[in-house]
Amino acid sequence: MHAATDIRIVKCLDGLHYSFEILDYAYADLYTTCVKIKEDPSAIVPALWRCWTIVDTIHRIREIAQATPGLSKKAPELVAFLKGTDLAKDYRHYIQHLRKELSKNPVDPFPVWGSLSWVDPTVPLGCLNVLSGAQVGKTHYTSCVYDKIKGDWVSKVCLGAVGMSFDFDLLYGFCVEFRKFIMPWIMNTYAPGIRVTTKPAIISAKFVTREECEKLGIPIPTVPSTPEAQPAGSGSTGLPPSPDSPSP
Repeated sequence: MHAATDIRIVKCLDGLHYSFEILDYAYADLYTTCVKIKEDPSAIVPALWRCWTIVDTIHRIREIAQATPGLSKKAPELVAFLKGTDLAKDYRHYIQHLRKELSKNPVDPFPVWGSLSWVDPTVPLGCLNVLSGAQVGKTHYTSCVYDKIKGDWVSKVCLGAVGMSFDFDLLYGFCVEFRKFIMPWIMNTYAPGIRVTTKPAIISAKFVTREECEKLGIPIPTVPSTPEAQPAGSGSTGLPPSPDSPSP
């Protein structure tokens, strides 16, 4: 089936649209949430939620993109996106199979939910690190990286796990660029025409009592009666005879 008339491309557009929206939502306040942790340790919960939501969502975008009908696996935009976000695959695999990871012996040297690091807004060229949960033996963690050549941080927030560092600003940037390509490409490819709606259909429902139905003149459906079960030992199973069984 040609992509121009393949209805599956519409489903992929839906999947990508909401994935990008979820990604934007989780990323928008990631840094400000991390900054709050120093004064409010409970902020680590929404911070980690945003981190792992971003990881999972980027992985989902990768999966949907590779399933989009008509999109060449050699398309430069797709190749660049997959290469730039490859780390999301490893992080998502780790958290998806946490049961297996926590069963290993010896245990992983990093915190279960990763070590979180962010740029300190009060100290020039400074960053902060938080290690969540129990620290068993020597704990490994990663910090934000400062690029001396560019004179800027690679990412204002990073998450250390599986011996690597997830730089959120960097990977989010790859997603932004890919979104500029893939969304128009799908809408231009599907011949019948397609657009993303920001006003989804909302269906309301209300349960009414029998008295309300009678008052409003709404017909009340009748429930068909079921045959009563015969007493045990009557010789009947309560089931219709099979085609090969003799009639009683």
